[in-house]
Amino acid sequence: MKLKYNPVTFLLALLVATVNTGCSDDFLDTKPYDKIIGDQTWSNQQLADAFVTSIYSSVLTENLWLSGYSGVYAMRSESSTKNARQGTLNGSYWSKDMAEGLTNDDNYGWISYNTLWRIHTAMDELSQNEIFPQSFIDEKMGELIFLRGAHYFLYARQYGGLQLIDRVLTLEDDMIIPRSDIRETYDFIIADLEKAASLLPRWSDVKRGRLSREAAYALLMRVANTAAAYVDGGKADSGYYTTTIRAGEALGLNQSGSQLSPYADMFSSYETAVASGEIILPVDASKLTTSLYGVPMQYQGLWYTGNISEYAKQHFPINQTMNFWGMDGGAWPTQDLVDDYMVRDTDGSIKLWQEASYVNTGANVDQKMYFSDAHHRDLRFYATVLYDSCLYFNKSERIFFRRDGNASNSNSPINAGSEEEYGYKAGDRDNYNSDTGYAMIKYHYDNVISLAEPQKQMLDYCFVALRYGEAYLNMAEAYLMQGNEEAAKDFMIPTMVKHGGFSADKAHEYLAPLSGNGYFDSLFEAYKRERNVEMVYECNDRYWSLLRWGIRQSGGYGDGSYAQNGFVIPEMQGVMHGIKISRDGTSYEFFETTNPLGEAKFSPRRYLLPVNRAFAIRAGIKQNPGWE
Repeated sequence: MKLKYNPVTFLLALLVATVNTGCSDDFLDTKPYDKIIGDQTWSNQQLADAFVTSIYSSVLTENLWLSGYSGVYAMRSESSTKNARQGTLNGSYWSKDMAEGLTNDDNYGWISYNTLWRIHTAMDELSQNEIFPQSFIDEKMGELIFLRGAHYFLYARQYGGLQLIDRVLTLEDDMIIPRSDIRETYDFIIADLEKAASLLPRWSDVKRGRLSREAAYALLMRVANTAAAYVDGGKADSGYYTTTIRAGEALGLNQSGSQLSPYADMFSSYETAVASGEIILPVDASKLTTSLYGVPMQYQGLWYTGNISEYAKQHFPINQTMNFWGMDGGAWPTQDLVDDYMVRDTDGSIKLWQEASYVNTGANVDQKMYFSDAHHRDLRFYATVLYDSCLYFNKSERIFFRRDGNASNSNSPINAGSEEEYGYKAGDRDNYNSDTGYAMIKYHYDNVISLAEPQKQMLDYCFVALRYGEAYLNMAEAYLMQGNEEAAKDFMIPTMVKHGGFSADKAHEYLAPLSGNGYFDSLFEAYKRERNVEMVYECNDRYWSLLRWGIRQSGGYGDGSYAQNGFVIPEMQGVMHGIKISRDGTSYEFFETTNPLGEAKFSPRRYLLPVNRAFAIRAGIKQNPGWE
């Protein structure tokens, strides 16, 4: 349902709606924003363009619960899954969701009335404009429609049905806006993105960071797969999967993966990210205003100020100062994530690392599972995860997460019992470094120096909002859910080859015997692994993908009974795992670990978040199933 308003109700609601919606907006902003910035805005192309551009940051860098499209929280929120353990000294905030600590008093935001007001104001002004060239008007309208659809999707993914607002609101309107149902909401978003694609110029014709036709199609694929699962229960005949496939065809996706670039280049430096042709929509941060404090690497890097054991200093020396606050918001990769990176065995075949021959022939842990010299592991592993004995800090230091290593947390299970065994506290004693045996290198610009005062280290930084790698996997997923297994395999292989470093023949050979799109079927298991290693640390794709697959297994939103009877996602339950490598690096064992609030729990009502109870009452919004 669209809008109906009552001016008296609106005035009362405006007075009482003091709940923080996660944006800095009032309940409803009816200020004439175009008058505030001046009437000349809509008679000057540069000013009009600046007005539209100002809305980009309101949508594309929004720090929603579990992160928006691109932002400092995208990696920190990875600990909402078993891919990562929350930083050592953190409080419980970043894991309360994982441990079922959510309540309907929590506030995870809502659509921004201010953002929508600005979008619709600009649409009105442009639709009436007789000064600007039609090509300019079309492009700006395309950007605005895209931004509206993107904004709605971020919240639809959290809540399902939303209040659908498609024009400027006035005091003559009824201000009680009911939630539309989930199908209406997703159809609204999809219509916006399809319209945006028809208006926006191609990627090759826009400036870096501006929206393009390709960006609209890429986001449309993400939205349509989500809609298929939530609205239609992932049925093979869902029209949403057809929408995904058509968008992928419009993007020119092909079995050779011609649009894919080297994986590490997108995340290892700003210069290589800028040169990457795979990134459809980057969100850049400028060194004029951005320091280490404002990017994920400050909270994901390693800490070293010399406070390690004498044994570590002698056997694993470090010569650099590394002032990255790994404990402060960090998310240490787990063995659960590492296990998803496949291995190229001696005959070139693709296997799980536990099944490869190296486990039996390797002389030490590195030769059994990491292969720091030969790189037998999926190449994305080396571009994502720091592991024991790897090079770090612009390849100037070798890092050891093993027992009594130079980067193993002295308070972690890795060093448990060291005082009794060695007579001293082993490893790194500052309690800032990893306690799983791994750290993150993806999105870490390894050539950037960590100053004593990180806020003074200014840098250019590129967040990736949309890229072709995800598009290929969205295409594969749509075909897989339709039951077209061969087409699904065709679109899984490009990322395995271009990003994982496997040969096309061996990728075909690996996938050939696999089949099925049921949650535990072999082909779907392979797809889940492939998507995880491709998209880890990007906008918490793992979390949203698990929910998408789980709600499909539950039969979709339906009548809301999923909240009581839905599928319980196994990957979101239980303990995580770290690795404890012996001091000499020859043996290992795995250990169980949890986030501060305990092991992971999942109840089906979490397929949609609770609407903040106070806000729902004041705004007349129906609560989601299971959160009443």
